[in-house]
Amino acid sequence: MTSKHSILTLSFVTIVVVTSSLNSGHALSNAANKAQTKNETTNVQQYEEKLSRFLAADGKQYDYQAFIDNFKIPGMSFAVVDNYDIVFTHQAGLKESGTQQFIDANTAFSTASISKPVTATVAAMLAEQGKLDLDAPVSEYLKSWKMPSESAKTINIRQLLAHTAGMSQGGFADFHLGDDIPTLIDSLNGVKLPRYSQPISSIFTPETDWEYSGGGYVIVQVALEDITGKSLEQLAQDMIFTPLNMQNTTMYQHGDRRFLSNVAKVHDASQQVIRDGIPICPQIAPSGMWSTPTDMALFTIEYQKALAGRPTEVVSKWVAEQTTQVQTIKKTGGWAAGWMRFEAQGNIEWFSHGGSNTGTGGHVMASMQGGKGIMVFMNATTQHRNPAVNALIDNIVQNLDWQQNISASTFISEKHRKQLVGRYLSTFDQIVTIAEQGEELIYTNPLSIGGKSFEGKLHYLGESGKTGTTAKFALNTHPNQLSIEVNESKQTYLVFSRQGTPLKDYSMRKIAATEVLPFEVAQTKDVKQSIAAYEAWKAQYPQSRLLSPNALNMAGYIALGKQEFTAALNFFHVYTHLYPQNANAFDSLAEAQMLSGDTANAIANYKRSLKLSPDNDNAKKMIEKMQSGA
Repeated sequence: MTSKHSILTLSFVTIVVVTSSLNSGHALSNAANKAQTKNETTNVQQYEEKLSRFLAADGKQYDYQAFIDNFKIPGMSFAVVDNYDIVFTHQAGLKESGTQQFIDANTAFSTASISKPVTATVAAMLAEQGKLDLDAPVSEYLKSWKMPSESAKTINIRQLLAHTAGMSQGGFADFHLGDDIPTLIDSLNGVKLPRYSQPISSIFTPETDWEYSGGGYVIVQVALEDITGKSLEQLAQDMIFTPLNMQNTTMYQHGDRRFLSNVAKVHDASQQVIRDGIPICPQIAPSGMWSTPTDMALFTIEYQKALAGRPTEVVSKWVAEQTTQVQTIKKTGGWAAGWMRFEAQGNIEWFSHGGSNTGTGGHVMASMQGGKGIMVFMNATTQHRNPAVNALIDNIVQNLDWQQNISASTFISEKHRKQLVGRYLSTFDQIVTIAEQGEELIYTNPLSIGGKSFEGKLHYLGESGKTGTTAKFALNTHPNQLSIEVNESKQTYLVFSRQGTPLKDYSMRKIAATEVLPFEVAQTKDVKQSIAAYEAWKAQYPQSRLLSPNALNMAGYIALGKQEFTAALNFFHVYTHLYPQNANAFDSLAEAQMLSGDTANAIANYKRSLKLSPDNDNAKKMIEKMQSGA
């Protein structure tokens, strides 16, 4: 790929050649080149001054080694893009703790779910070539595996890419050399998977909801490979990585001769290398890519140029639009057919994606306009990595003054205040509050996607709707508008809508002042009371997402991450009670019991998980570990 500076130089030299035939062009050329070099040096120095150190909340500046030490991160690499060009890169720390193997600019990380936008790009490029239709039933393209009968005729590739198809299998466990590694077909059939013992299945009618499904991307991978007769690894290499000169990016896995040699190893919470340090992700489409921040910057800049109508190498404007256009705002606040679309740091709209494999991951974000971007990878666990990634992104946005103001009124009428103030049940099973603070209304969400909390004031945008009585509000760093509406069942909801689209989501139900939610019971009471609360909720709201395996599992692990063992055990006991045939439920309960020191019950529940899923190698290893006293 030609860099921005090379393009500028080439354009100028062309002008000089024409001029030189008329006059003394050499002197003009030398003077101009010197001026350009000086400008480039000045620009580089400006970014160095703003980004070479981390500015903490206390006003002190720290180098990035101190930054990663503070967050218990073994190693980090990041890149910053501005005006469609890579303006700053930095690396700190180690590829492998306890060694002198330092991370450099070419060190690749397991990118986890950041693989998904690449898979989506390949799919859209093949659609552009006429080899598939994103909106046709995916079953038309599958030869080596068949869709479950209940969903075969309705689910298409666009829905699978946007997680609106309603498929199960959220994410997958990592493997390592020497493991019994499942094939793609094994994965879809629920074979050799530590987290799943059943085949992938349909859990809701397409486009009626949103549920993250790595398994849905595996279906896409099988379809792409069946259509082309080539592996996804080869397709991505030939169609994207090689043309864009992404020299340190691959979808080939450890053990393959084409795998990279300069990689960052994965680490646990104690900053120790996990097994051999190099995870294998056989489900390549959702999580198998390795890359660097610089390479991902090349990829996203290509997208940004395409969206702006500029010349590109491989990604057309059509492909960029198909994979960044918002398909749904349910649950997360925005998702496209490949990219996340719920981020708005600095009140700028971004297309982005996060990635989290065991002991490694990162975040890639690029502005829909203006050519801004941040790409960061760290080889640390989620509990240490996410706060560090969030802090780094916030710091870059602040230091570069990437901030747009919301044009809104500060006045909010008493009528609207009464409508808004209260508690709301969020899509992530948390209680969101809107409260008065002087003349302002403050919105507080204790947990959003990525594990980041939020608190900010509501900005009044005016009224809309057929009767002109629906008040619209905005929040800093949120792309959607908020309003209060009553649904057909006469329940009051906090509603999200995306400006410029017809999309609307009755996102958060307003909670009555006297209402106690089942997860509040689980957070404060005992197991018996927790189970009773969930049973009562099930009787009243049988389709509630609070009852889903994913919701219970996530609630348990959030509590576990905070070392709130009683709450974590309550959630996992409810999980096993409601889903007694779910191997993962007993595996999660056993892990919480093991970490809380209840070895006997941990062993018993790992054995129950093994009985339900004999391929659960993690359960075998944990039992052996506890029995040996290691």
